[in-house]
Amino acid sequence: MSRVIRKVFRKIIFSLLIVVGMLVVSSIIVTYLYKDRLINHFIREANKSLNTPVDVGRMDVSALAHFPRISLLMYDVKIKDSFPGHENDLLSAERMDFTFNPFSALFGDITIDEVSLTNAVCQLKTSRSGDINYLIFKAPSDSVKSERVRLDLSQIHLSDVRFQYDNARTEVLVAVRSSELSASLSAFGPAYDIAANGQVHIDSIISGKWEMARAIDLSLQTRLAYNDSIKLVDIQEAELITLNKPFSLNGFYAFLDTPEIDIHAASEDFNVESVIALLPKASTGTLQQYVSEGNVHFDLGLKGKWEDNKGPALSIKFGMKNSTIRHGGTGMTLDDVSLSGLLAMKDVLNSHSASLELPSVAGKLNRAPFTGALSWQDFLDPFLQLSFNGDLDVESMLKFYPVKGIRSGRGTILANINFEGKPEQLKYKKFINRVKTSGELALNAIYLDFTEIGPGLRNLNGGLRFSNNDLALSDVSGKFGRSDFLLNGYFKNVIAYLLFEDEPVGVDARLKSNLIDLDELLSLQDSENNDSYSFGISKRLRVLFDCEIDRLNFRRFHPTNIRGDLKIREQIAFTDRLSFTNMGGKMQLSGMADASKKKLVRISTNFKLDHIAVDSIFYVFENFDQNFLEDRHLKGNIDATVDAEMILSDQLKLYPETLRSHITATIRNGELNNFEPMQKLAPYLDEGELRHLRFSELANDIVIRDKTIYLPKMEVGSNVTDIVISGTHTFDQKINYSVQAPLQSKKRRDSDEAFGAIEEDASGRAMLFLKIVGTTSDYYVNYDKENVKKKISQDLKKEADELKTIFKNKGKEQETLELKEDEYFDWDDDGKGNKN
Repeated sequence: MSRVIRKVFRKIIFSLLIVVGMLVVSSIIVTYLYKDRLINHFIREANKSLNTPVDVGRMDVSALAHFPRISLLMYDVKIKDSFPGHENDLLSAERMDFTFNPFSALFGDITIDEVSLTNAVCQLKTSRSGDINYLIFKAPSDSVKSERVRLDLSQIHLSDVRFQYDNARTEVLVAVRSSELSASLSAFGPAYDIAANGQVHIDSIISGKWEMARAIDLSLQTRLAYNDSIKLVDIQEAELITLNKPFSLNGFYAFLDTPEIDIHAASEDFNVESVIALLPKASTGTLQQYVSEGNVHFDLGLKGKWEDNKGPALSIKFGMKNSTIRHGGTGMTLDDVSLSGLLAMKDVLNSHSASLELPSVAGKLNRAPFTGALSWQDFLDPFLQLSFNGDLDVESMLKFYPVKGIRSGRGTILANINFEGKPEQLKYKKFINRVKTSGELALNAIYLDFTEIGPGLRNLNGGLRFSNNDLALSDVSGKFGRSDFLLNGYFKNVIAYLLFEDEPVGVDARLKSNLIDLDELLSLQDSENNDSYSFGISKRLRVLFDCEIDRLNFRRFHPTNIRGDLKIREQIAFTDRLSFTNMGGKMQLSGMADASKKKLVRISTNFKLDHIAVDSIFYVFENFDQNFLEDRHLKGNIDATVDAEMILSDQLKLYPETLRSHITATIRNGELNNFEPMQKLAPYLDEGELRHLRFSELANDIVIRDKTIYLPKMEVGSNVTDIVISGTHTFDQKINYSVQAPLQSKKRRDSDEAFGAIEEDASGRAMLFLKIVGTTSDYYVNYDKENVKKKISQDLKKEADELKTIFKNKGKEQETLELKEDEYFDWDDDGKGNKN
């Protein structure tokens, strides 16, 4: 029996081998004996059905590519579109395979039942007039019955194929790629049944100005019908998967005359990251870092017509319950999250019609509960109703939602905030009362470390109270680096400032501080010895400050007991009553710093010095960047009135050519010690030494302009002799001084040598005229024989008088720039603080 079975089995195997052999032989015979005939026959019959040109780089016939069927292989294929002129490609492909039965092909009947497309681009277009570019097939006729090339596509394979649908009439753009997709198509006249299974990447779906989707990877299994006569796509059923989370899709899209859509998508087992994956990456930003545990459900409907200026309605119901949302980078979670919401748009082309409702949001951050609600009407001109109540741990909050520029933080914020109104109305004074903001923030031991700013914010405490558009500060104290502060007052327009990039903020407050370290604050770096500053005043800042600062550090300038005011508007800072103690005396300052020009700071100031140590002035101002006359040479106390204007860089470096100043100064109990030019004068004045000169009082007007210091005629009565001095000293250290001193009788100068340099004054004393000329590093002393002494004195006095008049008028101009306090925070109708 077993022998019989083996014989039968062998016969069956032998018969199968004969059949396979016949298939191979028939395929080879068809391929090699009828290759040219098959190609010519296919081209001839295909051209009967096509309206548009087809370019093929190379064609071949293979028996093995899709064995046991015959494959017609086409390389570098380009099919032109149906628009007039056929200038653009409807389809371009690296390779197209058409597969058919080899036995039928022997009798000239080619029925294509499988198509493969590799590395191809298909561009479907609809013009503004409604014409389409894919009418490539001729209309059916009686000749159809005689066609010997027919399509019966039970299998379609797409590999690396890109599709783009561009409807200029409805402003809809769809771009899709398929790495690997299999489909089947059955045709019944103008109707097609299509089934597809595979991987799809949606590059973008854009409707008008609204981007509906971007960069989405999907696995799909779908069955749909397409009716070409009425241009209707009917999605009968579809299951799509993104990030391993499935959702269903069904509905239709018709685009014969006025396109119409009715699509419904839903899932009961979704998550946050899957929702984010379906949104455009450009709009999700950092949200892509979040993952969730627990189910997210949604129900989406898109229904209506795509008209010229109106789109369909969108409705998305969504929610989650007892879920966890985790930041993928830090691991911080929101626990026990529950919410339900509705996103609706009556017209997807009109963001004015959009609304978002979150009637109840609850959860826990680091075991601390919070609740909130949100209603957002009109996405272009938003009307918001927002509430939040919770005890927030700063460290946990920053780990869950990292803020750019903040490295870490700790402390707690007790928040109870309510907002209702249109944020846009906060820009205009006449609408501001329509916005209602209320609530409080209690700050407790807040610490913040910043990534780009060295000093951290330390021990921030106090209360913040919202009152419509303003924020009241109650005993808000803290430290920023080495500086400390205590603030009481108001931040005006603060809500608009936080919501809009171009909105100003007003500060009307009283500042108290034990120490303000400007070296650290201006450098904004950890290094205490860094001399790089970047000074600027924000366009958005309006300030009315009363200051009480015990100490301030700026380079060698260390004033104490600082009292006064500061006003800022339009990038211009004013002060008119700033006083402080420094350098052994007191100073009073008024003036203006204008930082409205890029990288420049214009200074205009007036200050008074009361009993200030002269040597300390030279020390604090680093000897004014010269080594000719230094703090070690000087002693005494100065009373002075100084008017000055200058332009600095944003790093507070002076542009010397811009400095103009008029100084009225009196120095009492002064000393000039070890000053080298005086030593060189000694031989001419018959004095043994002029090393230590002491004088009881010295008064003069000094002028600075055009990079030159002008010293008018000044009489110095010292312990050694009486000297009259005048002259100029340039910023590049060129000096030209005239010196007049009495000639002692005990020793006569050579009459020829001193001829023209000796004159008698009104009292009959012989006066010797000398000059000091050269540079501070290379100068000489000689007789001044030129008869210009009176002229020099008159010219210098004229310079002083002219500059004094200029500064007097400048003070009047500054007064016109000042605003009354009640005008400082007057946001005018254009929202920028400018008069209409």
